[in-house]
Amino acid sequence: MTDSANTPEPAAEQSLLRRLRWYLAIAVVAAVVVIELIVSGGGSDDDDGDAATGDTTPPAAEEPADEPMDDDATGDAATGDTASPAAEEPADEPMDDAAEATEPADEAPAATDGDTAAAEPAEPAEPAEPEFPGVGSEAALANPHCDPETGNIRVPLVDAPPCVVEWPEGADNGGNTAPGVTATEIVMVLRVDAGQTELLSDVGSIPRGWLDGADIFNQNFELWGRQVRLEFIDASGSTEVAQRADATRAVNDFQPFLAFDATTSGEGKAIFEAEMAARGVIVWSTGVSWQETQDQPGFRWSALADDRVTMLHVAEYIGKRVADYPVQWAGDDDMIGEPRRIGMIYTDRWSRDFMEEQAAQNGFELVEAVSYDENAENTQRQERARVIAARMKDADVTTVIAGTDNLFTRTITEAATEQQWFPEWIITGHSGQDTAFFARIYDQQQWAHAFGPGPLGVFVADQPNALAAFFEWHHGREPVSLSERFSLSSLKTPFACIHMAGPDLTPESFTQGCFALPPSYGSYCDCITTPGAAFGEGRLPWTDYTGFDDMAEKWWDPEFERTTATGRVVVGEYMKVDNGRRYAVGEWTAEEPRVFDPDAAIGFLEEFPPNDTPPSYER
Repeated sequence: MTDSANTPEPAAEQSLLRRLRWYLAIAVVAAVVVIELIVSGGGSDDDDGDAATGDTTPPAAEEPADEPMDDDATGDAATGDTASPAAEEPADEPMDDAAEATEPADEAPAATDGDTAAAEPAEPAEPAEPEFPGVGSEAALANPHCDPETGNIRVPLVDAPPCVVEWPEGADNGGNTAPGVTATEIVMVLRVDAGQTELLSDVGSIPRGWLDGADIFNQNFELWGRQVRLEFIDASGSTEVAQRADATRAVNDFQPFLAFDATTSGEGKAIFEAEMAARGVIVWSTGVSWQETQDQPGFRWSALADDRVTMLHVAEYIGKRVADYPVQWAGDDDMIGEPRRIGMIYTDRWSRDFMEEQAAQNGFELVEAVSYDENAENTQRQERARVIAARMKDADVTTVIAGTDNLFTRTITEAATEQQWFPEWIITGHSGQDTAFFARIYDQQQWAHAFGPGPLGVFVADQPNALAAFFEWHHGREPVSLSERFSLSSLKTPFACIHMAGPDLTPESFTQGCFALPPSYGSYCDCITTPGAAFGEGRLPWTDYTGFDDMAEKWWDPEFERTTATGRVVVGEYMKVDNGRRYAVGEWTAEEPRVFDPDAAIGFLEEFPPNDTPPSYER
């Protein structure tokens, strides 16, 4: 850990494209939302909605758009879904054999005045070598970078990693402990949109944003005598052949320890990520499936929830709060009062078999379930949506689980209206679905009847975002690009895992470092602005490598209005029930939903609650 940044302050921001076409704009917003969500619950006048989650992409290089974003970030990236145990208290020091009290065999005669010979002094004991990382030890708490009152390092983050023993300058960290690791560096490769590698020094570019973000963690987290060095490769295309070629090039050129796919312009990433992991490179992602984490354990990670965590929440919520009650909030009056017939529309990334198993365990069944291809072209998605809506209507589905990403939710709600099918919609939060910015573009005749669980918390209006404040705390300036913000949310957890891994850095110690991170945010601290997260064993039926453990109950109010500090009127908001209370898997209470009642929900906060407020430190 060092005390000063090694990255020069950027020059004046260059003028970039201010207007993007629709889908690129969506991708940019999704990324920002993920950032805000993964790091904080605040929002400025320029982003006053909820944050996105799921398989959204990082932002393209750009200046802030002329029109401010409608979404506030809520939530912090959090660490994965099952927490490892907190650092153990150091065990009592074993008593030295020589120090044990025993009866002397022969007592030495007492010294007399005439005795002149003095006993020779004992040899001083060699000081014990410190153990690293040493979480919870006196040495860790004495680290000058530690706040002994919190037990965390002195950075303005609610989920700052625990204090560790200070690394002595020049000490032996083992050198080349793994591919991509030397005595001084840890190599991380980022795959970016074609042409971006030429913009390393350009303010607003994706590479520059990542470099600025990495500098913060390089200087403030303990990396055991090393620094993370970022390398970039341009994506050569979206085909399977292109993605495999990019992975081969990344490994051959840089031999990285870590990898992240930061493409934004539509290049596929699933094959690239799988290929990198197969080559022994740890991949951090904006979204990974449960199956991928189990097929390549320890090499596939995400700060966002995987599909099965989402399905566990949805099935439990429906079983305890929906299935046994008659229809109440459908858009079709003929459905009101009828027994609920539950269907599911889901991305092909989900497992229908798993959801049906969970439905059975929670006392209900799916009368219809239809999937769609999340990677299909827009025209194909529109046609598929018409087929799905017709099938759901023919099956007399009254209440439909929307296991749909933020773009397809718009497509399917429009198709439902075309088919004159107006059911209740169960929110799942998949891929940023419960982000207010996206919800405002869904068909409002349909989404006005949407309620259910979602990962995003209560946002704080017109307040600096926590990660943006962290950026300013370190660099002395506000972030000037979306990439700078996104890099913080994406890098924070892998850097924290290295911080907890100790000097002998390998894929195995990285995994143990992630598992050792204390559970943070959400239900773990009675926080409401950011999802709770932890990695490892004990909280789910499997070893967990993804984040966003808990959810809040919410409903969509298309008529909710508020005016930002700049005078802009925002219409439509997710209303969070019970002051944004969050539930972990297994904690949902059995009661009828308290949705569509403005007196029982909040849309936003004006300041951070005490438990969600980051500590304040001088730089």
